[in-house]
Amino acid sequence: MMSGFVLVAIVFWAVIAFVLVANGYFVFQVRMARYRVMQTLAEKGQPVPVELFNGPRRAAPVGMMRGGIILVAIGIALMTFFWSMTAQSWFHGPIEDVSWLPTLGFFPFMIGVALLIMAAFERNRPA
Repeated sequence: MMSGFVLVAIVFWAVIAFVLVANGYFVFQVRMARYRVMQTLAEKGQPVPVELFNGPRRAAPVGMMRGGIILVAIGIALMTFFWSMTAQSWFHGPIEDVSWLPTLGFFPFMIGVALLIMAAFERNRPA
């Protein structure tokens, strides 16, 4: 009989695998639809727009800025949450002698800051 922990781990990784496979499938479907449009245009003698070769492009700074803001907020939330769980906090949490715990929130926080800096450089870069 499997323990509950092993079953949860198997389900967790199975869901991650399913999401990755589904993402790959839908990316493939979009790419094939684009190629069918290009083939139809070529068969009819119409010019094929260059945009069809690369697919739609999003504004990179906007995506990076959104991701950066979200990661900064997640980092601050994690730092606050882990700080409140320690005995040194105002809430006198249940975890003692682990003053380093709030620093786990620095990982997403700093990645978010890096994304915001990259978005600022991308926005100011000449086209």
